[in-house]
Amino acid sequence: MSVAMRPCLCVVGRVVAGLAMALLVALGPALAQTHDPAPPGLRVGTFADNPPWEFREQGDLTGFDIDLMKAVAARMDVAVEFVDMPFAQLFTALAEGRIDAAICSITVTPERRQHFEFTQPYYQTSQGVAAMKRARLRSLADLAGKRVGAEAGSTNEQWLADNRARYGFGPTVTSTGLDAAMEELREGRIDAYFGDLPALLFRLLEQTDLSVMMRLPTNDQYAIALPSNSPLSSRMDAALAEIKKDGTLVAIHQRWFGMKPEPDSPVTTVLPRP
Repeated sequence: MSVAMRPCLCVVGRVVAGLAMALLVALGPALAQTHDPAPPGLRVGTFADNPPWEFREQGDLTGFDIDLMKAVAARMDVAVEFVDMPFAQLFTALAEGRIDAAICSITVTPERRQHFEFTQPYYQTSQGVAAMKRARLRSLADLAGKRVGAEAGSTNEQWLADNRARYGFGPTVTSTGLDAAMEELREGRIDAYFGDLPALLFRLLEQTDLSVMMRLPTNDQYAIALPSNSPLSSRMDAALAEIKKDGTLVAIHQRWFGMKPEPDSPVTTVLPRP
């Protein structure tokens, strides 16, 4: 190689190196995307004393909401980790970012919508009133001056507060979980318990000394709750729509309630987000 050619080759080498570096920079995002790890799992808050929605069976978390959330996570192609906590703490955990979503037969209300986002509803029902059969209570008027119970932080507790003056209810005794509430009924610490109707009816299958004395036509709609402006809201809602359309949610309903849902119910119908 002549000495005269060396400067030219050096220039060519620098040009080639520069082009290679530019190519790596251009391809960098695509290469990085190829090797990105799988999306992190969903941290979903729930309260595991709310059958048939969520409860523990031989130590394992199960229930309607648990099956639903697992199906939604599968459509989103992410793992799901359930974080068990009292119902009243779910919204605080959402606000503080300790969980990505919450599911626990959560009723959509105007007050909650001011601070949180929701998927489309997946269930609609009413509230009910449970009491001991021996109490022979027949109407809300019979509860004037009586001690009434509800889950702390629930819409049942709010209904009692909103209607206390109308019916003359005595003090509200809040509890954490249906097991504790039913024990309070049996021991006479409360005279009636206000809860969501499906949970009360499910519990009464095994406890024949209790009865649902009344159904309240509240038309509650359950949905998955997320923090305000959550980047997961649209994906989670789309996944919920998928399991409605392909029959997965109908199968979950049949598993836990032993029957098909009503036609045009939120179990089968894709709805707008509230």
